Amino acid sequence: MKEPAPLEPPLLERLTQAIRSVRFGTVQVVIQDAQVVRIEKTEKIRLDLADRNPGGRK
Repeated sequence: MKEPAPLEPPLLERLTQAIRSVRFGTVQVVIQDAQVVRIEKTEKIRLDLADRNPGGRK
């Protein structure tokens, strides 16, 4: 098995930015051969009832 490389500061910064930019959702780190190859983020946006029904109609 390949020994994992230490995480470099630019990668740590990108991970930190991804985590801080999502209020509700997920950040996934994809790893291949002990290396981070992709960072994926999915953000969920919650809508208030007033946002879904302009004019306050139900």
